[in-house]
Amino acid sequence: MRTVLSALSVLLAVVLTAVAVPALWLERNVVDESGFVQLLSPMSTDKQLQSTLISNLDNAVTSDSSIPSVLRPVAQQAVQGLAASLVSDANFGQAWNDTLKASHQINFSPDKASANAFELELRPMADLMAKRVASSLNVNIPGPATLQVQVGTAQQRSWLTGAQNLAALSLPLTLGAILAFALGLLCARRRGVALAWAGIGLLLIAALYQGVVGLAPSLASAQGSAGSMSSAFGTRAAELVAANFEGWIIPLAIGGAVLLVLGAVFGAVQRRRRARTRLR
Repeated sequence: MRTVLSALSVLLAVVLTAVAVPALWLERNVVDESGFVQLLSPMSTDKQLQSTLISNLDNAVTSDSSIPSVLRPVAQQAVQGLAASLVSDANFGQAWNDTLKASHQINFSPDKASANAFELELRPMADLMAKRVASSLNVNIPGPATLQVQVGTAQQRSWLTGAQNLAALSLPLTLGAILAFALGLLCARRRGVALAWAGIGLLLIAALYQGVVGLAPSLASAQGSAGSMSSAFGTRAAELVAANFEGWIIPLAIGGAVLLVLGAVFGAVQRRRRARTRLR
């Protein structure tokens, strides 16, 4: 019975770990606002995303803001002239981070659980464009009150809701995995074997994660039409998610290898002790 209980406990620990790791990652890098901003902040340097951003901002500043009709043609010319140089503005990176913060607040609010898509709030970027145009024309041009662009599909939006629910279980899942592993070791007649199987389980999980991460960018590239904001944002976001999550896979694989080695060493020591006992 001890052997069966130990095996089931180790298996449960491995399964819980397989769910707890992505839950913890989601809690720290998606649900948490600062983690979300840090994760997607490098997107501001992506050339394709910059191009689609500028095309959205051009229309927003000239059409949605309260520009007097007399100045509208001049403002349109100014926008076209300044758009290309917007990405080199010293405040461009901060405006993008502000965009991510505003987008996170919108999409992770309780009343957005049934939204049809992820909404990217580009108002901070539009404000930056409006300020540059206003400075060039020496007039006051306020930016639009809001500029939301839908990214992805309703199904992908439901995945975000599922990610929030999973992230909320990160702590119980982690504690459950630790307790199950501890119980497996306490009940094991041969602790070296229990350690080795736990290590093999972690290595298999790491290999599974690596395979899934490798597919993420190709799956995201299919959302939205080519050259659209949805496609550019989704593809780059998937690449950043994959790169960031790989940083969690490596320690998991190392931990599995360490447990496997410890199990082998512990098992060898136990066998030597049994052999000495028999000789006596």
